[in-house]
Amino acid sequence: MSRSAGLPWHLSAVPSFTRAEANRHGVGWRRLAAPDLERTFHGVRRHVGAEPSIRELAEAYAKRMPRRQVFSHVTAAALWGIPVPRRAERARPGPVADSASARPLLHVAVPRGSARPSAAGVEGHVISFESVRVIVHGGLRVVDPASAWVQLGASLRVDDLVAAAEYLITGSQPFDGRVPLCGRDQLESALAAHPGRRGIDALRRALAAARWGALSRRETLLRLDLVRAGLPEPVPNHRVLDGRGELVAMIDLAYPDRRVGIEYQSDLHRSTAQWRRDIRRIERLADAGWVIVQATADDVSADGELRDSAAFADRVRRRLVARGTDRG
Repeated sequence: MSRSAGLPWHLSAVPSFTRAEANRHGVGWRRLAAPDLERTFHGVRRHVGAEPSIRELAEAYAKRMPRRQVFSHVTAAALWGIPVPRRAERARPGPVADSASARPLLHVAVPRGSARPSAAGVEGHVISFESVRVIVHGGLRVVDPASAWVQLGASLRVDDLVAAAEYLITGSQPFDGRVPLCGRDQLESALAAHPGRRGIDALRRALAAARWGALSRRETLLRLDLVRAGLPEPVPNHRVLDGRGELVAMIDLAYPDRRVGIEYQSDLHRSTAQWRRDIRRIERLADAGWVIVQATADDVSADGELRDSAAFADRVRRRLVARGTDRG
């Protein structure tokens, strides 16, 4: 049966809809039980297709969500765009989140004195609404970005909390000048509002290690690896200018005093055109006297896997030594 067969266009054109909406359009129970529809939540049907994103699941749940409920924790982080490990999106909260679930788990909170949400596919929380702000973001009720970060402290490792904090205080500002979601002072205030929260020590360590300037989670994790290896701390997204003051390139991580740079090459969105741009960019940096060390996912500690981060740090150390640094 096709996606639209037997359904009015109002329902076939949206990812999900409620049973009440279907009834209003005269759609009977037999059609709702067809294999091209699935019961996402009680009273909500979704068109079968690609695995739903957290936003798609949240939008489906929001169709039956009481006013007292709000998206929180990992779900709020995802809705704000805060980078978290994929495993955390599918895990029940704990010291080290882990789950074999294929579908993201929604985290939904209610104020103290209310019954904890208990729907299938939902992790319910009871929180103090006096300590958070509830914001309508993209049509969904979510806790504010700083509070979402604090709520991550119970389930994420310190490095991932650093990456999340750096996203909040940086956003895309080094690239396009857009104001980030939070200032460091807002994260400090959120910590002060939850002094006894589980994971508070990890959050404090993470905020102390957070720096403005990283444009991706992997850049943050790579910088932390290098510092742990005893290397000087590199500058995130350093702008290299030519003699006329025009931009040559912005380097992911840089040691400007030695003109040693580090570029993280992502597997995502790789194309022939992008590969050619990267080659031209690295050649222009070489003309400007820079040595560039290239990194891939195999070189970065992430999601509990150490990979070859120590070997990569040694490569960077050798470049710094060759350039005359007194470290390493």
